[in-house]
Amino acid sequence: MNTHDYDFCVIGAGSAGYAAAMTARRLGKTVAVAETEAPLAGLCILRGCMPSKTLLRSAEIAHLVETAPDLGIEPQSFSVNMRTVINRKRRIIDGFAAYRRLGITKFPIFQGQPRFTGKNELRVGDDVIRATFFLIATGSLINVPDGIPGLRETGFVTSDDVLEMDALPKSVLILGGGEVACELAQYIGRLGSETTVLQRSATVLSHEDADVGVAVRAGMEADGITVETGVQLLQIQRRGARKLVAAKVSGVERSFEADEIFAALGRRPNLDGLDLDAASVERDGVGLKVNEFLQTTNPAIYAAGDSIGTRELVHVAVYEGQLAAQNACGDRRRVVEYWLQETRAVFTDPQVGIAGLNERQCKERGIEYAVATYPFNDLGKAIATDQTRGFIKMLASPKDGTILGVTCVGPEASDLIHEAIALLYFKATIDDVMQMPHLHPTLAEIITYPAEELCDRLEHRGYALVTP
Repeated sequence: MNTHDYDFCVIGAGSAGYAAAMTARRLGKTVAVAETEAPLAGLCILRGCMPSKTLLRSAEIAHLVETAPDLGIEPQSFSVNMRTVINRKRRIIDGFAAYRRLGITKFPIFQGQPRFTGKNELRVGDDVIRATFFLIATGSLINVPDGIPGLRETGFVTSDDVLEMDALPKSVLILGGGEVACELAQYIGRLGSETTVLQRSATVLSHEDADVGVAVRAGMEADGITVETGVQLLQIQRRGARKLVAAKVSGVERSFEADEIFAALGRRPNLDGLDLDAASVERDGVGLKVNEFLQTTNPAIYAAGDSIGTRELVHVAVYEGQLAAQNACGDRRRVVEYWLQETRAVFTDPQVGIAGLNERQCKERGIEYAVATYPFNDLGKAIATDQTRGFIKMLASPKDGTILGVTCVGPEASDLIHEAIALLYFKATIDDVMQMPHLHPTLAEIITYPAEELCDRLEHRGYALVTP
């Protein structure tokens, strides 16, 4: 048995762990990384953000070619070469992964199943790592609930499998209506598979305001994807080479049949095998219990990223990893703040970008707000470029016009939302939006329309509009 001593040990070499390791080293600490035998680089690069967005681009191009006649362009013919699509994805991801591994391998790496053997001690194979502080950043695993009768016996694919398919099934039933389900539904559907989404809640993207889910569903249905909501799964079984799902839809029994089932039912923190009890680390619901400094119930052990189980966003994982390392290794501690960090995007068509508060959060927290929306189908640039799906929505304080949040559902929303991030970061008001120049014709100028409506409406309620 070999024993090693470090100031800081990161468990998990994904986005959170790598950010934490780099931060601790910049602070002059000795740092080690413990990881399983799985390939290094993390979920986002290997099986998440980057491969999915690479594939979505191929599906987007296919959609543009297919709809080109609407703009007067008549393609002679086109076909989808799935082997080329997947090989391009693999080539790009191999490049990203190789670059990340160059950074990770600059640290001492211990690979095997990490397991705590004490409050400040971790065992990986024949090595024992003692550290002043640890960070658990072990990411997440695909979650497949046991309570769906017949699912495991019938068989299914997950997002990991979909991202590697060099031949898509002719038809697919997708269980779930979250971000991954919606994005990959459009990928599969736009490349030729007959696609049906079965969602338990009343809307897809059910954690967001209902109007977001309604708009995304409309976009999916415009692509020929069938979306069923209010679905209660009853039984899944095989019928010859096909797979059959019996369900109740809004209380009415129905059946659905396809060549393949794609289970897109979320993820769970990857905490298996760590022996958390030996380190006095407790779980809180799904993930690890942490305080405002990202410490677990063992003050020497911090947590970041998907292992906490609340916000599965890469930029949040990086933020948490950096903050945890600073709190453990720096000369002062900072409290975690999620308000702006919770900015998020969904890469469907229309895309979704959300910064700050939405209406649901305002209502739950008792925050008074004024709201205005504006549709992309009334925006000049959107009309000219045939990108008219969706809307923008702005929330502002009725008292002083401070912007509380912006929801953008539309073309390039994942990029457009960054203006809203800047506005929120600097605590801007609806006045500020109106004073800022916005080029015409652009998609970005859509943000001025709800701001203008709010200025007009709140001025009549006693809000003082500032004019140059």
